[in-house]
Amino acid sequence: MILNNLSKGVALAALTTSIGTFSTTAQAFDLYFDLYTGEKTGAYYNKICPAIKKEASQNGVELNCKTSSGSIDNLEKVLDKPNNFGLSQFDQFALKYSNQANQLVYTPIHDDIGSECLFMVTKNKLISNFGDVVASAPYLNFILPPEKSGHAGTFKYLQSIDPNGLGKAAKVSFANSTEDAITQTLTSEDNVTLLVQTADPKNALFTLVNKNKGHFVPVISKEVLGQTVKGTKVYKAQETAVSNPKWHKSGTKVITSCTPIMLFTGKSLKIQNPDDKKAHEQAIAKLTAIPAEKLRPQQSWFSKLWNNSKALSAKAVEGLVDTAEEAKKVSSPYLSKAKTATEPYVEKAKDVTKDVIDAAKPTYDAAKEQTKKAIDAAKPAYDAAKEQTQKAIEAAKPTLDAIKEKTEELGKKAYDQASDLVKGSEKAAEKADDASRGSE
Repeated sequence: MILNNLSKGVALAALTTSIGTFSTTAQAFDLYFDLYTGEKTGAYYNKICPAIKKEASQNGVELNCKTSSGSIDNLEKVLDKPNNFGLSQFDQFALKYSNQANQLVYTPIHDDIGSECLFMVTKNKLISNFGDVVASAPYLNFILPPEKSGHAGTFKYLQSIDPNGLGKAAKVSFANSTEDAITQTLTSEDNVTLLVQTADPKNALFTLVNKNKGHFVPVISKEVLGQTVKGTKVYKAQETAVSNPKWHKSGTKVITSCTPIMLFTGKSLKIQNPDDKKAHEQAIAKLTAIPAEKLRPQQSWFSKLWNNSKALSAKAVEGLVDTAEEAKKVSSPYLSKAKTATEPYVEKAKDVTKDVIDAAKPTYDAAKEQTKKAIDAAKPAYDAAKEQTQKAIEAAKPTLDAIKEKTEELGKKAYDQASDLVKGSEKAAEKADDASRGSE
């Protein structure tokens, strides 16, 4: 086991104290615990936890597989409640455990169940190795799985160990899920994401990448492979399968960095209730005593998975590291490669554009000259029309004034005549009235 020197003493001590007191029926204590895994679509929840649960149950420990955001979330859940159990990438667990204070919080149980490997994913075929990603970090969009996932935690760790490389990534965002991160990433060639996954080509995430024409970029560099925690290597280079063979072509394999899968829990000393504390100690002892191979999924899936990943010699890895280092020397490899690839076409386009402009210039100049002539020719007619209009307005003015005056005169005369008629009618009415009264 990788953490042999850290966990063996704790496990044996717990086993010793519980041998004489543990009931074979497991009825004296409640040995029922939650085991936090990852997202519903991930291998932790679907494959690894069910296998651990099955073997643990046969040894008197009931584990309930619970979903979570991933490794970082699981570490926090155990921090909040010491008798929770969790699965984690070793790189994330080791970072926590390297802190002396956290050695009083966490209890490692197994680090030999399996391993997960690091893959950058993009649709940009010009990005072929980790050196390309590192050197182009300031220009790329990194769209990562949720912030509490192991994927995101590993990305932050890779940034911390290479501040002048991946640490210069300026555009980093987090998606709502790992599937969402992959889907968003594969919409543009400027996007990259990071997956930390078991080497299972049938995994839904691998299928999603392959279906959307993404490709896997191995994470290999001297900084990554040089990381150790308390003398233990955090990553080892392995050859991994990322797509299955098809009838017309073989499967795809890449060589990348991998980190072990951890099964862990909290410290029993942090549990206040004596019965809960004792049950927790017994569960740790029993799970530690189970051989790792029995905790692995027994289906053909895992046996094939084990065959899909194999460790490589230092010499085999050396060439990959050198390739990544060479790529880093270019300020932005994928931009440089794109420029190199398109330069001849750009120059050709410039030549064609210049030819078109040169050919069109006489026509443009002729059209410009004809337009000017037409404007000049029309100007006298325009000026004459303008002048004639003004003269017509001036000539019509006396007539308009005369009409206005005559209208006023006729109107007044008509008014006066109407007024006289009204007055005459009124006088006639008065006379008729007087005549009527006289006859009476």
